[in-house]
Amino acid sequence: MTLKELAESFPDIYKQYSDHCSSRRMTLKPIDRLISFIESRYNISIINIVQEKNQNFKPCIRINGNETKYDISLPLSRSKSFLVTKAIEAINMGLAN
Repeated sequence: MTLKELAESFPDIYKQYSDHCSSRRMTLKPIDRLISFIESRYNISIINIVQEKNQNFKPCIRINGNETKYDISLPLSRSKSFLVTKAIEAINMGLAN
């Protein structure tokens, strides 16, 4: 999920993200700033489990202590984007506090 997609699909969450990131000077990439916002604001942990083969990662997310591992292997950037999308879905559905 890109920041533009977040802003268009979930304007309330994007506003919270903008307020969070504009109050700090962060030198992270946009996806990493978004992960930082999600993990600091909600009870969500985004985990990328390293796979030895081809530097692929198995996405894993922990929401309110409940862990979900996905049985796919993705490059790091796609794994992060996949997990951010899952986190935003959980936030939008009210599953994360």
